[in-house]
Amino acid sequence: MPLLYFILLVGPLVVFHELGHFLAARLFGVRVLSFSVGFGPVLARVVRGGTEYAVRALPFGGFVKMHGSDPLAEPEAGPPDEDSFAAKPVWQRMVIVGAGPFANVVLPVVILFAGGLLTQGQVVSSRLGTVLPNGPAAVAGLQTGDVITSVDGQPIATFDQLRRAISSRPGERTVVGFRRGDAAEDHVTLTPDRRRRVQLPELGLVDEVGRIQVLPNAQSAIVAVTPGSPAWRAGLRHGARIVAVDGATTTRWYEVDAALAAARPGGTLRIDAVALPDHPPVARDAVRTTWDGMFAAEPTTVRIALPADLTAAGPAAVGIAPARTVVGLVEADSPAARAGLRPGDRVVAVDGDAVSSFLGLQDIISKPWDDARADPTLRELDEEAQRVRLQAAIEQPRVLRVERPGPDGGAQALDLSLQLAIEDGPGGRPRLAFGAVAAQHYDDPELIDNPAPFAHAVARTSEEMSRAVSVTVLTVAGLFRGHVPMKEVGGPIFMAQLAAETSSRGWGYFFELMVWISVNLAILNMLPIPLVDGGHLVFLGVEAVKRSPVSLRARIIASNIGFILLGLLFVVVMKNDLQRVLTSFVQ
Repeated sequence: MPLLYFILLVGPLVVFHELGHFLAARLFGVRVLSFSVGFGPVLARVVRGGTEYAVRALPFGGFVKMHGSDPLAEPEAGPPDEDSFAAKPVWQRMVIVGAGPFANVVLPVVILFAGGLLTQGQVVSSRLGTVLPNGPAAVAGLQTGDVITSVDGQPIATFDQLRRAISSRPGERTVVGFRRGDAAEDHVTLTPDRRRRVQLPELGLVDEVGRIQVLPNAQSAIVAVTPGSPAWRAGLRHGARIVAVDGATTTRWYEVDAALAAARPGGTLRIDAVALPDHPPVARDAVRTTWDGMFAAEPTTVRIALPADLTAAGPAAVGIAPARTVVGLVEADSPAARAGLRPGDRVVAVDGDAVSSFLGLQDIISKPWDDARADPTLRELDEEAQRVRLQAAIEQPRVLRVERPGPDGGAQALDLSLQLAIEDGPGGRPRLAFGAVAAQHYDDPELIDNPAPFAHAVARTSEEMSRAVSVTVLTVAGLFRGHVPMKEVGGPIFMAQLAAETSSRGWGYFFELMVWISVNLAILNMLPIPLVDGGHLVFLGVEAVKRSPVSLRARIIASNIGFILLGLLFVVVMKNDLQRVLTSFVQ
């Protein structure tokens, strides 16, 4: 099966690459002798118009053989044939050579654009599902349920458009238009926070974006409870999932909010809820399945007596709020487990600094780590020295102030010492380990019919291509500068393994993989190494400057060097591939 997926993955990439050379050659009247997919013995062939079209046994590439294109052939005594590659002007030959890598750029553009048109019939609306407390949006007065209509006069209809508009305005005063309920459009002025986005710091992919602390997803009806409040006295505790208020079903926090706001002071409020189990630490790979069964128990009913002197009920008067900083699960053998965190704990502060959301908690505890990763000098160190630097950044334990239900029915405040740790992530890259999972979950966002499919596909294609090209260029540069270890380079076996994951991850993953590998092939083929397209372009560039071809002796020497370099690269990638295979068997 991996071989089949490998052929399905690499076949179109090779065909498209060679098709670029083929079409450009035909455009300029160069006779094409052979169009081959693969190398080695011919499995199938057909001849049409003087061109052999062949499929060969080894599916690791392909070639287009043109009349007069052998760079190592002795120059002909007389003028070359009119339909010979050598007879064409330098600029035409450069176009023919560059057309292969260019085709490998066109292919991912086509895949991304077509995917954007065909699969994005519905998109996430610009309705705010959650407005996090104390963020720019909340401070400006935006609320859950508001629909964003514009940013600095730019019309907004989808959350993607909102994200792009806000991301490009870190620290800038911004006018945001919104619509609340049936009211007319209104406007607020806010300033997006400046947030450092650490993507791939080892490649220098660290930038600054704007954030206003909103989510398209609605918070689920999982709550935190104020100690001593009516809800606490009735028996509700942190992490409970409310399923009904006065008989009305609730699945999202805003439904609970509305039901509590309608409650009558002096009356009795009936709440049906499922308590968060005090589950022991679980293995990481069991977190998802464990969480799915966390609220499987039958709900219990509590009756909350509301004081008559309240001017209004509402969540604050009842003592209920979203479970923004409540721990839901703890991973076994993790820093959180060793610190003593438990499901149902509400984290109040880190080192004395108050936290208002789980995202904020993670931002605070990871800041020294992110600072170290974003430091450009880290990339100048070898792998071991990098780990030492990163370890030093998290050496200082963090103090978590936690609110936990006490044995006497009250609440106790605990100070837990959290010592973060480093673990191996994908590809052996070091990553920060914490091990606490938030109790608060978020429902699917509101979807709407895509209001501008073409523009959406263009924006998505531009964004994905920009990321793929920048990551590939920086990775290649990092390999040459020693910032990216050679052990991360993969070859055909690794590609086959990745392609085989399609069976479990879906065809969307397969086409995303094809996009990235196609961009990789385009850029790698443009490197100035003899025997690849970039090396041929260097020879043609020299010829254009000196008005005569590079000498045959120089081309032979360069080709031998290129052959050695490519041979060494093949040995390295095959060694890495085999090590991955053997490691997977051992594990």
